[in-house]
Amino acid sequence: MESLLKWAILNGATAGEDAPARSADAPVPQRLDPAVIDAILGKPASVQMTECLDAVEHPETPLEAREVALDDLEMLVENIDNASNLEPLNLWPRLLNLYNDAAPSVRIGALWVSGTAVQHNPNAQKAFGKHNGVQSALSVLQNDSVDTVRTKALYCVSSFIRANVHGLTDFVANNGLPIVQLVVENGSGALRQKAFFLLHALIDEALDEVTPEELRPGMYLPNAIAELGFVEATVNALKELTEANHGMAYEQAVGFLTALCATEKGKQAVKECDALKGVLDEAKARFPDIETDELSQILS
Repeated sequence: MESLLKWAILNGATAGEDAPARSADAPVPQRLDPAVIDAILGKPASVQMTECLDAVEHPETPLEAREVALDDLEMLVENIDNASNLEPLNLWPRLLNLYNDAAPSVRIGALWVSGTAVQHNPNAQKAFGKHNGVQSALSVLQNDSVDTVRTKALYCVSSFIRANVHGLTDFVANNGLPIVQLVVENGSGALRQKAFFLLHALIDEALDEVTPEELRPGMYLPNAIAELGFVEATVNALKELTEANHGMAYEQAVGFLTALCATEKGKQAVKECDALKGVLDEAKARFPDIETDELSQILS
């Protein structure tokens, strides 16, 4: 650090300043090695991001080091400017390609990075959509054999479509709702819990009259949810969640159905599901602390 200060003084002083006089035979100061500057100040974020993916993609990088590199990249893209720079650095195609990696932990890491990057970031959302990111994430959600990978894919999709009408349009165009319905039908308790939370949030966004219409989904969304058979799929899921004693997922499912009843078509679909009342009555003994009175009143 002392040598760096001396270099700055010698090279920054003008002739009229009190810089030490330089004799004729004195050695000419050399420019600092960029590696030394990097060691002192740290590499630019753009370089770090690129190096993270270089490490993940290198065939000789151990799995644990690949996971660490993706963790580091995820922390970097928490910064909105860094996340926006994924596109000019041409890192999105490389990141999306990792969704098909043989290692589940790498697939999880790549989806985690993507979901963090696009969350509340219009620039990153636009780039993700340009590279068909939601289509790739939905494919993982539908087809991956590892439940924890599917869970992270749902996180990625949710980050992209929440408060993003253009992203939601891409989601719907790529059969997003039927794929989420499959999650409700065959996902684990944790995955179903996140699916119900997402559905509830999307309905709330559609019904939020404070937000301008152009910034929120229209009534087509809750109406489509009501018409696609989500109520019946949720009832079947409720039976399994009761048997598995998965109270948190059960609570999110009840919340979703209650929110859906705020629309005419949703309320009609719930009331027409004859099996729902019996499922709710059966679950009350198992989950006495979960509020179901509002939904029960709708069914009565």
